[in-house]
This record gives sequence, C-alpha cells and structure tokens, in this order.
Amino acid sequence: MLILLRDKQTVLLLFLMPVALIFFLSLAMEGVWADKLTGRKIQLVIQNESKSPKANLLEEKIRSNKLIEEVARPAGMDDDKLFAEGRAHAIIIIPKGFDDSEKPVEMYFDPVIDAGYKIATRSLIISLTVEVVMGIDNLETVVAGLVTEKKKPNKEFPTPLQQNVPAYAIFAMFFIAIPMSVGFLKEKKDGTLQRLFTYPVNTNLVILGKIVPYYIINVFQFILMMLVGVYVMSHIISFSFNLGEHRWHMVPVTIVVAAATTGYGVLVAAFAKTTEQASTLAATGAILMAVFGGIMMPHVLMPLMMKKLAMISPMYWAHQAYLDIFLRDASFNMILPRLIILTVFAGICFYIAGRRVKWI
Repeated sequence: MLILLRDKQTVLLLFLMPVALIFFLSLAMEGVWADKLTGRKIQLVIQNESKSPKANLLEEKIRSNKLIEEVARPAGMDDDKLFAEGRAHAIIIIPKGFDDSEKPVEMYFDPVIDAGYKIATRSLIISLTVEVVMGIDNLETVVAGLVTEKKKPNKEFPTPLQQNVPAYAIFAMFFIAIPMSVGFLKEKKDGTLQRLFTYPVNTNLVILGKIVPYYIINVFQFILMMLVGVYVMSHIISFSFNLGEHRWHMVPVTIVVAAATTGYGVLVAAFAKTTEQASTLAATGAILMAVFGGIMMPHVLMPLMMKKLAMISPMYWAHQAYLDIFLRDASFNMILPRLIILTVFAGICFYIAGRRVKWI
C-alpha cells in the first residue's frame, strides 16, 4: 500500500479518469437521450393556405400540441434550404380545398430525419386532422378505452447517469491492471520480490499482500463514482439517478467486480514481459471489453449480433448487474447468475496467472 501511495499521479489518475468520463459523457449524452429516447419537440413549418374555419382549427391544434415547436419560414427560403440548414424537421401544408375534403393535408419531411420521428410526426398530424374532420375534441381520450399503455417509470431504459456512472466506474476499475502489472514487473526486475521470498512467510501470503491494496482502491473507486453521480451529476444534468429499491445489492456486486478486475490485473502481469507490454495489454484489453460490453455504447442500442457478442465481456455482466438493481429492482437471486460468471472469470484469471507467473 505504501509503494502504491508513493505513485500519487497514478492513483490520482485512477480516480480522476472515471470522474471526467462520467462528467463529460453524461453531458454529451444528455442531448442524445432527449432526442432519441425521451422525445424532443418536433420542429414544424405550418402553411395554412386555406384559412377556412376547419383549416384554422387544425392549425391551432398543431401549433398548441406539446410535442410541436412551430418554426417561422425565413423570407425567401425554399424547402430544400430550410431542411439543409436544419431549421425544421417537416413542413405541413393545409391547402385550399381542405375544408371541402377536396385536398388532403400535405407533409414534407427532411430527408435525413430519424425514421422514428417521421412516423411519430405523421401519426400526430393524422390524429389531429381526424379530430378536426370528424369533429372530435380529443381522439386520444376516445381510444383510451380501447388501447392503453401500461408501464412502470424507469424500468427499461437507463438514464445517462444510470448508464454512465456504473459503466465508466467499471471501465476505470479494469484499468487498475496497468499500475498493478507494471508494479509487479518493476519489483521483479529490481529484485524486491526475490528478497521478500527469502523471508519465512508463505509465498501466497506475499502475493495476496500485493493484490489487496489494488482491490481496496477498486472498491473506493466505485464508491467515489457513485457519490459523484448521486450528489454532483444529478444536479448538473436534467436526468435523475434512481438507484432502485434494493440499492444495497450493489455491495456484493462491487465486491465481486473488484475481484474480477484485480484478477485481470494479475493475469496481465503474468503474461507481460516488459512494462510496455503490460501497459499495452491492460489498456487494449480494457478498451475492447468496454466496446463489446455495452460500456461505450448502451447495450439496448446495439444490433442483435453485438448484443450476443457482448456476453464475452466481463464488463457486460458487471454493468448489467448494476442496471438490474437500478432499473428492475432486482432481487439477489436475479443478479446471482451474473455474480457467478464474474467470480468464475476472476477465478480463471488467478488460476492461469498462478500457473504461469514466475515470481522468482
């Protein structure tokens, strides 16, 4: 522990890196979450060429809808330029003859608009038009008895904080492999390990003494990241950080995840022959596991093939265990299979390292 604490820059980096990732990526992803998942207002240009009572009523309904943001067309700007400059998502034209049902409402969409927004906009305009033509005050109320949505809040898709805080805490925990493996190799090269093994102390006890400090740092890493997410980031971005009903289940998960990350560090130390190899192996492995494991890209947004490949990454199982707690109020039995997989991963790492490494 004393040797580790002397390297203050490395220890500081282990804590500052995930804080920076959580801070900046949560801010960056806030807009993505708002646009793609929680619903950004649809920007429309409304052209009422009819000016009839029904056309005026339809224009008012569209303009007053909470999902619509009306955009004024700048003088002399045609449709192509309007879309090219990103000023509007769609143009709605209520033509002359609409009142007499001679001509339908016309919709023009930005060619690059998200397909989901296009479908949502079309459905909204159709429903509002039906209300006007059929003389219905609120079509949604009429069909409520036929079709209704049943859901629980915050049960399926993570907020930016629920995604990023555990994700990048896990990511940073796996980076403990760098100082851990480099430290082992330096002590082996300097002869420190050889001198330690001359003492009347069990070899496994010496190795355990070198592993425990890194394990403790990993646990404190995660605790600090959670504190940053709950007490700092939740006041900076507009999304909350719901920890779920069984938040104390994070304790066994963190204990097992810290064991898995420490095992990964020992494995890297066993295979690397130089400090440069150790740094490269540890960083490359952590980044690849993050890419596959739903850390850098939310797992729910991945295509089916990537979702299946994600299961080869221990980061996937660790991250999903936390999301189970946050989103699904998971019981311990529900997260137990994930803990078993992470424990097996840690055991395999320690076993291979123990068989391969030459401490003396």
